Amino acid sequence: MAMQEKLNQFERNEVWDLVPLPTDYPIIGTKWVFRNKLEESGIIIRNKASLVAKGYNQKEGIDYDDTFAPVARIEAIRLLLSYSSIMTMQGEFEMSMMGELTFFLRLQIKQMNEGIFISQSKYCNELLKKFGMEGGCKEAATPISNTCNLDLDEKGIAVDNSKYRGYSDSDYAGCRLDRKSTSGTCPLLGSALVSWHSKKQACVALSTTEAEYIATGSCCAQILWMKKQLRDYGTELNKMPLRCDNTSVINLAKKTILHSRTKHIEIRHHFLRDHVQRYDCVVEFVETSKQLAYIFTKPLPRERFNQLRIELGIVNETCVN
Repeated sequence: MAMQEKLNQFERNEVWDLVPLPTDYPIIGTKWVFRNKLEESGIIIRNKASLVAKGYNQKEGIDYDDTFAPVARIEAIRLLLSYSSIMTMQGEFEMSMMGELTFFLRLQIKQMNEGIFISQSKYCNELLKKFGMEGGCKEAATPISNTCNLDLDEKGIAVDNSKYRGYSDSDYAGCRLDRKSTSGTCPLLGSALVSWHSKKQACVALSTTEAEYIATGSCCAQILWMKKQLRDYGTELNKMPLRCDNTSVINLAKKTILHSRTKHIEIRHHFLRDHVQRYDCVVEFVETSKQLAYIFTKPLPRERFNQLRIELGIVNETCVN
């Protein structure tokens, strides 16, 4: 049944063409791959069949040169869910209807009139069980203590590296080892947090203005990606607001005048100014008390941390009706 349905899809969607058999290349065979699709509780809701090529029979340099397997970015998934909630999107493409979406790529999804709640509590519980931490573990109220100084562990084991609107902020020389600053950005669509990052900057900033200018440029790049993604959904946005709590950064983004404390800034960081002049985005001032990206730049007391967390739309499942 599943195999026939897949063949019927090929026929309906016209995804193949009959071509002459080549004489100078070997033919790559196909095989069927079967799997069960599960709902959140683990119950099988569909038997799925996929017809795939036997790629393992191919030889590099003869049948192919480079390989590339595109995967969905998690930010793109969050953006699509946010956009579909705001626009109350309905069906446009053929899809299998198996009831309301509740589980997708390890994400638990709860759809409500007020919006869409996304969580990974099931995955987190699986991790706790895997490492024997189901009960008796003390909860941490914040990711890091605001009184803890982190130093380099000389004896530590190296980590395996293989394994629209936006808010931007930065601390200044926050790392005590190399005095580099930390950028924090968080683009939102509606009330939904689409993406975020907290990352140490690549260079030492000589002032808070320089540090926040670099952070705002990083947020601008993410906003431009959101703008292009929304264009695919049929929505064209201009002058997307980018909110910063440093007036010097806003002036630097709008004007090309060089000052003694900013003339040394590397050219690549003026990427922000270029897109402001193109009206792709507009840098707006926001009070520090309302700066949502503040949470990504430094350790905070519990009250301030929870306040910003809630304003970003990150809540416990118990808070959702």
